[in-house]
Amino acid sequence: MKPVFLYEKYLTGTLNSKKRKQQQYKKIVSHLYSHGAASIADIVKSARISQPLVASLVEDLIGFGVILESGIGESIGGRRPSLFCINPAYQYVVGVDINLHTLNVAIFDLNNQLVHREEYKDFELENSVDYTDALCEKISFSLSKLNIVEEKVLAVGVSIPGLVDAENGLSHTHLTFTEESLSAYLKDKLGFAVLMDNDARMMALGEKAFGKAKDKKDVLCLNLSNGIGLGIILNSKLYSGKNGFAGEFGHILIDPDGDLCYCGKIGCLETLTSGAILVKNITEAIDKGQPSLLTEYKAEGKEIDLRAVVKAILEGDQFAIDQLNKMSEYLGKGLVTLIHLLNPEMIILVENLRVLVNILLDQ
Repeated sequence: MKPVFLYEKYLTGTLNSKKRKQQQYKKIVSHLYSHGAASIADIVKSARISQPLVASLVEDLIGFGVILESGIGESIGGRRPSLFCINPAYQYVVGVDINLHTLNVAIFDLNNQLVHREEYKDFELENSVDYTDALCEKISFSLSKLNIVEEKVLAVGVSIPGLVDAENGLSHTHLTFTEESLSAYLKDKLGFAVLMDNDARMMALGEKAFGKAKDKKDVLCLNLSNGIGLGIILNSKLYSGKNGFAGEFGHILIDPDGDLCYCGKIGCLETLTSGAILVKNITEAIDKGQPSLLTEYKAEGKEIDLRAVVKAILEGDQFAIDQLNKMSEYLGKGLVTLIHLLNPEMIILVENLRVLVNILLDQ
C-alpha cells in the first residue's frame, strides 16, 4: 500500500482524469516540500505546467487544506507575488526504528519537523505476535498523545536490522512469523501505509535526503551496532541489489581460519568487528579477571552493553580502548576493500562509530 494524501481520497472523475490530477498535484506538493515557500511562477518552472493550470491547482490544494498562503515574495519587476507553502499539520509521518534491544517511535510533520519522540529501552526484539502487538500499541500511544487520528497519518516508515526486501515489504531475518509480508501485516493492524527497509539503508536514505550526503552522488553509510550494516548510494540513488540484500558488509571473508558466523560461513568480518563482538570480548576478559572500569559495572549486576563500553572508552579505560584498536584493524581492512571496489566520495559513520573513531585518532 502506497502513502496516500488525504485529499486523494476525495478526487472525482474517470480513472485517467484522477491519475492525471494526482500527478499534477504531486508536482506542486513536491516542489513546496523540497524548496519551501514558492510563488506560482516558481512552481511553473519546476512542474512544467502552464501558469493558469498551476494557479487553478494551487486553489484546489488550498481548498483541500494541504497548502497555505504564506505571505508575499520579493518583486522581480512587477507586482510582488503571493507565496504558498505546505500545511505542516495536514498529515504526519511516523518513523519507527526497531533494534535488537530498543525501540524508537518518532512523529514528523510535513515540514520534516520532529513533533514527538518516544524511546523504549529493554524492548527486546522477538519473533512473535506479542512483539508486533506491543509495537503497534506504542505507535498508537504516540499518535494519541498528539490527538492524531488514523486518516492524518500519511505513512509509517519502519527501520529494522537484517535482510529486508523493501519492494515487497518482507523481512527475512526478524519478525518472520507472518505468512504475509511484514509491511502488509502491520498495515492491517495500524490502518495506514507501512514502508520498511534495512536499518543501514534507511540511514543512507536519511543522509541523502537531509544529511551529509545531500549533495553527494556516491556515498557509503556504515552502521556499526550489534552487527555491521552498509547503506550504499550510487549515482545519487540507493542501491539495494536484486532482492534488497546489497550491503551485507559484515559477511565478507576476512579470516579463513576464523570463527563460525551465524550466517553459516567462517571468518566473516562480523565475527571480528561489531558492537556485539566488542562487548563479547570485553565481557569474557572481565570474567577471567581482566582489570577494567567495567568490572565494577558488572559487579553491580548491570549487563555490559555497547553503550556501557562506549562510556568506559570515553572515560579512558585502556583495556576497552585496546580492544577497540584490535577490532578496528579488521574494520579498516574491510573498508579498504570497499574503497577499492566503489571509489566513494564519502564514507559516513553512524554516531557511535564516529565517537569510537575519534577516540582512536586521539590516541
